[in-house]
Amino acid sequence: MNPSKPIVDQPAWDLSREYASFDDPAFHADLAEINRLLGILEGGAPRIKEGLDRAETLDPGRDRDLLGLLQDLLAGMDSLVVLVDNLSAYAACMASVDGKDPVAKEYRGSLSELGARVDAALAPMDQVLARCPEAFLQPLLDSPQGGGHRFRIGQMRKYRQRLLGVELEEAILRLGVNGPEAWNRLYQGIVGTASCELQDASGTKRLGLAQATALLKQGNREVRKAAFEALADAYSVHEESLAAILNALAGWRLTEYDMRSKLEPYHFLDAALAQNRLSRKSLDALFAAVDGARDLGRRALGLQARLLGTSLAPWDLLAPCPETSGEAKAYTFAEGLELVRASYARIHPSMGDFVLAMAREGNIEARVLPNKRPGAYCTGFAKSKDAKVFQTYTGSLGDVSTLAHELGHAWHSHLMKDLHREETHYPMNLAETASTFGETALADYLADSPGASRARLLEVGWSDAQDAATFLLNIPARFVFEKAFYEARAEKPLGPAALSDLMGQAWDHYYGPSLSGRDPGFWKGKLHFYMSGRTFYNFPYTFGYLFSLGVYAKRAELGEGFHGAYTALLRDTGRMESEELAQRHLGVDLGDPDFWRSSIRIVEAKLDRFEALL
Repeated sequence: MNPSKPIVDQPAWDLSREYASFDDPAFHADLAEINRLLGILEGGAPRIKEGLDRAETLDPGRDRDLLGLLQDLLAGMDSLVVLVDNLSAYAACMASVDGKDPVAKEYRGSLSELGARVDAALAPMDQVLARCPEAFLQPLLDSPQGGGHRFRIGQMRKYRQRLLGVELEEAILRLGVNGPEAWNRLYQGIVGTASCELQDASGTKRLGLAQATALLKQGNREVRKAAFEALADAYSVHEESLAAILNALAGWRLTEYDMRSKLEPYHFLDAALAQNRLSRKSLDALFAAVDGARDLGRRALGLQARLLGTSLAPWDLLAPCPETSGEAKAYTFAEGLELVRASYARIHPSMGDFVLAMAREGNIEARVLPNKRPGAYCTGFAKSKDAKVFQTYTGSLGDVSTLAHELGHAWHSHLMKDLHREETHYPMNLAETASTFGETALADYLADSPGASRARLLEVGWSDAQDAATFLLNIPARFVFEKAFYEARAEKPLGPAALSDLMGQAWDHYYGPSLSGRDPGFWKGKLHFYMSGRTFYNFPYTFGYLFSLGVYAKRAELGEGFHGAYTALLRDTGRMESEELAQRHLGVDLGDPDFWRSSIRIVEAKLDRFEALL
């Protein structure tokens, strides 16, 4: 890290350490190596298939040649997956910055097809590992090639009754490139290239959707309303296509789930639960507590309305805290970064140093660009193990909080750099632990800073209320909508009007009278509904929010020992199920609604603090 390098406003990330461009010889060398390794993997698949018919009776002595082949293929798989992930991350990063980049689009498609070939080539090996006797498996797990795969293989064996025949598994994986993944790419193409017309006092402006979305965080309420209406109009132009994408994704999955249910019942939530390594009991306990906290979420919106001076509308949900002048403070990127650094450093100095290193090493993309995709995320490169943060930064406290959130993801990945790659694949609900922890650390730092002004304390309270409304109302509404959609989609496809009706009902259930209006078209612009690799990417956020509050509360109890305990918890997220992780590191039962209610009481205390200010 260069300590003298200045922190610029709206920084661009530097991807040159990975590849200089799509024309970089290193990019094409990695592509060639992928094809070489994939050829070896595919070449070994027929020999693996020969062992499938007797997978349940394999013996480490009699079948030592097969065991050796599996060890070699696992080693080759590790190298192959690193390269595929690295190239895919680069293409995705380039496409995120410029949704019109034709080369990025082309490589995203071709790399998806390569990834599907890899998964299909691995299917026979995975089936053998899932079905073979423990006596055959153990020597593989004890070997240098197999040790890092212990948890992954254990998860495959847990769900082996859901496996179809290897030919069907290969077909699903290969066809998925031109099925779910193609639908997701279409959505990305629509939102990355569409624009909207914004009417304001200065006239008419044409903006990209990411630019317009960023305006929802501006202090001027009329600007927010204009941006909201412009976005609604833009998404409505494409609503038939968006509805078709949603129906295709859900229809594909429901067909697959029906095929897998021949051996044991397979509910459409089971895939999401397996992806999050979470039991249905724990999910039900979470929502039992959340449904009981709807009034708390509505109270949060009521407190914001008092400060705003009027009831909140949908375009106010991302608004910054209004100050007495009626304008919200804007933070330069350097100011925002310093707030995040200081709040992280208060947890541990190494965390603050990491924040600065991310900025100075060019790992943060924060520019406002016309063809930039909406949203924020953290990704990583498998070869360098460097994390990259993506957002559109416009200076609101919400943007600072988003920066704290995404840098939490980056810190989580940083802590796992020395682990085997397979042990770094944590599920999405646990992925939200470090990110929401980072937001909480920022809010507490702002509130506890010596001599903090009333204006700053109001900003913190406003942010706390915003989080409460997001995680206790908005995210649950998304879950209820998606659940109702899958139930209805099992009978027939739904058009835009029916989807908007389901979304409106979900908003009514959670928001009730706390807003002056609904956003029934919310389903059109929320990327999470259109992801090809994940379903129900909503409840993990509320899980992470409340779980991270439970983790954060351990600071007072553990004192100086907290950082070590927190680090150990994050490092285990890729090699434990959620319930085991919570029991080992927190001593709590995720299947008990009282655990979730204890975190909700922390939220209530934050709102009490905000109300006292008002």
